[in-house]
Amino acid sequence: MRLSLPLLLPIVLLAQVTAAQNAGLNNLPAICAGVKEVATCKIKVIVPSGVKVNTRTIKVPTPHIRDKELPNCQKAPQAFLTILTKEIDLCDDIRRALGKTLGDKFIKSSEAICGCFTRLQTFATTGSFTAMSIRGEISTATTKVADDTLSIEKVLSSYFSLNFSPNTSKCFGKVSLPILNNKVDIANVLKSIAPWIIAQAKDIDLSVFQSLARVVGACQAGNCNANSISAAVNAYLAPSFQSMEPPIKSVLVQWDGALTRIEERVKDINEAADSLANNYDFMRAELDSSKQKICEELQRCDGQGVPKFLDRVDEVIEAANRLWPVRGPLDVPSSRLSNRLAETIQLRKDIKKYPEATSLVSMIKQGKFKKISDIFLIMPIVQRIPELAKQIKADLSPLQDVVKEYKQLSGETHDNVWSLSWSNIIWPDTELTSDSPEADAALITELDAVDTLVRDYLSSPVRVYSDGMFMMDAELRGFSVVNGSFAMETKVATYNRWTTISMDMPCSKKETKVYKKRFVVEQE
Repeated sequence: MRLSLPLLLPIVLLAQVTAAQNAGLNNLPAICAGVKEVATCKIKVIVPSGVKVNTRTIKVPTPHIRDKELPNCQKAPQAFLTILTKEIDLCDDIRRALGKTLGDKFIKSSEAICGCFTRLQTFATTGSFTAMSIRGEISTATTKVADDTLSIEKVLSSYFSLNFSPNTSKCFGKVSLPILNNKVDIANVLKSIAPWIIAQAKDIDLSVFQSLARVVGACQAGNCNANSISAAVNAYLAPSFQSMEPPIKSVLVQWDGALTRIEERVKDINEAADSLANNYDFMRAELDSSKQKICEELQRCDGQGVPKFLDRVDEVIEAANRLWPVRGPLDVPSSRLSNRLAETIQLRKDIKKYPEATSLVSMIKQGKFKKISDIFLIMPIVQRIPELAKQIKADLSPLQDVVKEYKQLSGETHDNVWSLSWSNIIWPDTELTSDSPEADAALITELDAVDTLVRDYLSSPVRVYSDGMFMMDAELRGFSVVNGSFAMETKVATYNRWTTISMDMPCSKKETKVYKKRFVVEQE
């Protein structure tokens, strides 16, 4: 028989002991009534053992009229029965029925069975018990349920030693039962729900529920003791935070890393944008000067290659000039990034932070702590994580817009800058060959100067800018808070506990026997 706690021991007693049979808990009250105080082994009962028929012979004269006999009208005399009895020692009879070993075990357990299990059976069917064990409600009623339950059940390691509280008679003495549960199965199911990270708090057993319900229920009734409430709550939170810290910290470390890398990319892009903005006027002037020398002084812009090259340089300078305005959109998220990063780092330090006593009282008075599942509402870290995630997502949203506007442009500009060289556009055998070697050398010098201008003032900042934009995009896409893959849920996972017991039991047997009376009447 499998029973949910606190119905731990499925054994029953029957009144008259004759044989070992099975019976159910439903017979418990009637059974126990028949074996009251059997554990003392001082109970003796008188039971019928047989019958003695008492007879007698009566001589009755036969009436005559003359020589004729008349019928005998006298009533036959009554015989009577004597019911024989014997005194039975109930304990001896149990031992005869079950054998000495099982019999002694039964006798020893009878007080616990009748003293506790009838109470447990009635107790577990009450509405208040269901409110506590199934719905986890916290109130003065469920507080009493927890008190009563703990007066019967006392958890000792992986066994139960069941006793009533000190102010009541001893219930079970030491009846140790192995308690089974499916906790591992439930935990494995949770672990298999990838990619969820499970931060498991301390189990809320009867003792924890009792300590929390006692102070919370009292406060609900108007008797709020802030110190007692804080002490009970913190006693539970201390071991909970100990087990919850590693998985929560692993999440925050990921946030920390992502925010740090994004902040670094924003810094790189800003610095590159500053360089592009500062270099634009100089580059524009240098390119115009080179154009003037090549086209006007050297008169070498009549072909196709040289003008094409100079136009390409002009295009990349103007393209780079369209990149530096990113500084404006980056300013606000950049400043907020530092704040969010600081908050994330601080939150890692505050994982074990306890709630203020005054806030606990306020929550209870506001009716926010009615069920044991509301325990998460009083964990500051649990409340702060989704708030911070929401703030981070809002603050990084402008960066996603920046990426959409500038990533492709920066990538194209980078490719154009790095592939730009006069030697890739101008063919030496057509435009670099003339009647004047000195003029050809002067042209090459100016073309090299333009290449150097692009390399020195565009290549590096555009590369940093483009790399930063692509890496920031990758960070944003991979950041769970930003891409929408982050979610946080608080739930109470329940598991079952039970014990299975098999025991030979004595049972009653009702027997009806009819004794027929017999007597002899003699006539004279």
